Amino acid sequence: MNSLVEELWTEVRRLIETVHDLPDAHLKKELAERALQLSKRAEAITNSMDDPEIIEMNIRRDQRRMRAGGLTNKAHRKIIDEMLGDAQTLLANLHRETPTPNVGRREP
Repeated sequence: MNSLVEELWTEVRRLIETVHDLPDAHLKKELAERALQLSKRAEAITNSMDDPEIIEMNIRRDQRRMRAGGLTNKAHRKIIDEMLGDAQTLLANLHRETPTPNVGRREP
């Protein structure tokens, strides 16, 4: 997941550099908004990488937002969907890495 965070930050930097070179104000705004959303996504991944409770909370929150139907902006829905996917992947990876306790097992 660290590589995803690095890729997101690389894309944020690229978008910011592109914004500085564009004459079109509308396109600048659109790319700046995308850079902001990607930076929030990278930050959310970084902040919750090792805490299953935070990840599960984020998944429930994002699922509620998607079901509520209040997200009419397609770009915003796409970001929420991406963040939901990130959280689910993080949680699955954490469950795979967490060793199961040896309950009832006797040591020799």
